[in-house]
Amino acid sequence: MGRNYSNKNLSDLELANIELYLNQKKGYTEIGKLLNRTEATIRLEVKKYSSYFGQARSCRNCLNKENCHQKYLCENIFDNIKCSQCKYCTKALQICPEYKVTIECDLLKKNHHVCNGCDLYFKCKKVKIKYHAETAIKMHNAIQKRSQKFTKVESFPQDFKDYISDRIKNGISPDVVMNTLPDKYKIYKSAASSLYSWIDKGLFNCCNLDLRKKVGRVRYGSNTEKRNTVKGHQLNGRSIENLTEEERNIRPLGIAEFDTVEGIKGGDLLFTIMIPCFSLMLAYKIPNKTQEEIGKVLDNLEDILDCYFYVLFRKVIPDNGQEFTDFTILETSIHKDLNKRLDVHYTHTYSSYEKPHIENNHILLRWLISKGYDITNLTSDNLIDIINRLNNYPRKKLDYKTPLQALEEELGDYILDLLNLYHIPISELNMKDMIINNR
Repeated sequence: MGRNYSNKNLSDLELANIELYLNQKKGYTEIGKLLNRTEATIRLEVKKYSSYFGQARSCRNCLNKENCHQKYLCENIFDNIKCSQCKYCTKALQICPEYKVTIECDLLKKNHHVCNGCDLYFKCKKVKIKYHAETAIKMHNAIQKRSQKFTKVESFPQDFKDYISDRIKNGISPDVVMNTLPDKYKIYKSAASSLYSWIDKGLFNCCNLDLRKKVGRVRYGSNTEKRNTVKGHQLNGRSIENLTEEERNIRPLGIAEFDTVEGIKGGDLLFTIMIPCFSLMLAYKIPNKTQEEIGKVLDNLEDILDCYFYVLFRKVIPDNGQEFTDFTILETSIHKDLNKRLDVHYTHTYSSYEKPHIENNHILLRWLISKGYDITNLTSDNLIDIINRLNNYPRKKLDYKTPLQALEEELGDYILDLLNLYHIPISELNMKDMIINNR
């Protein structure tokens, strides 16, 4: 008989057999064959639904006690609307899925990280982690009951609905909204796909027009003719191919990407700088698209940032535009005792994918400054406001931290003052009232 790859949940009988086979010291692969399930299913079940037993089991010993938001785990809920937090309830403590303590025992590695089947089980006086079928069934039922209760939009409090609607109207994506909820709303956290569905059904005080990516796009024809991607201005002998594999793929600290953004022909431009490891973007207005203007911005940055400059801009990746042709202007330091302040590594021609971080961030920038807008009319205060809003938008790759938080954790808060950057709380971040349209 083949393996069972269906999405059906494990039955109560199968849960009981898992405990029995673990007590007999059988491995996950062998248990999977006996139950006609995959090894990963058995491993995940044991890891997720094992419980702690022993006299030392209490909330004060739990590693998650500071951020405990467990509710509605108790089987005897007197009020279906209000309930005290489970960390004050002794009954719910028995089936809490977030309970964790540190157990120092070398035998756990041999026994699949559970105490089932251990020869010293009855002699050991430490807190034990054991897969117990009866407790696992209770945990399954409690989680199912809680998920059924909180996936119904009608049961959500009105203040939570208003918070979600306000965030969506301010231009925050559903994925970021759900992963940056305040502590009092974390119990109502749902999948971003569910929130998209609820918005589409009109269950919140917002609509699809408030979502940036849910708009109609005109599909243009594609050019199948392959462009000749050759080396550009590598007169200095360095291209993106000379970077290490880690520098090309991961872009660690010290690697930056350069580009420019046009408004209208003959008007001012934006010289944009992207630091991929922080997803941080900087932008400076320049009057024309020349190498001298780019050099002035870099000279000013080197003077202001001092030693921070050489940490952030060890190697830079520009394209083959005319404003980056003279690599000597980019590399020459304002300090005479330094031969070079950075190394320039050019991309290939027609290869914007070789600096994807800055190209993708330009999509967000164009959301705030529409294409065709005369950048000459953009004041310095407007530009600082726009850049700070972009850098305070949480990113999934940073575990939903903002680029400014990542920068501050790595280099301290003093560098924020040097770059005119400041924090904006997610509850106050508005990505729409600053949109500058083409007028």
